[in-house]
Amino acid sequence: MRHDIVEFVKTVCKRYKLEAYYMPDGDTYVVTRKGRAIQNFNTRQFYEIPKIQRMKDYIGLIMGLNHNLGEKHKEQLYLRRNYGIKII
Repeated sequence: MRHDIVEFVKTVCKRYKLEAYYMPDGDTYVVTRKGRAIQNFNTRQFYEIPKIQRMKDYIGLIMGLNHNLGEKHKEQLYLRRNYGIKII
């Protein structure tokens, strides 16, 4: 796990009340809300997006999740929390 990525993920999780996990098999960071996937990314994808844009993206992602939860068809991606290393 990269220290700067972990610090960013911790900041996002505290701000939006989310959870985060790291899956070492695929070098994947997973951000969830109550087990529902919000965003998955790896180290390369993290550095391709500027830091300011990354933080702004979470507002839209969370709004989209809340919209999907209000629909009749709740086709969400549930992730098993015990597969990765818990960050926060």
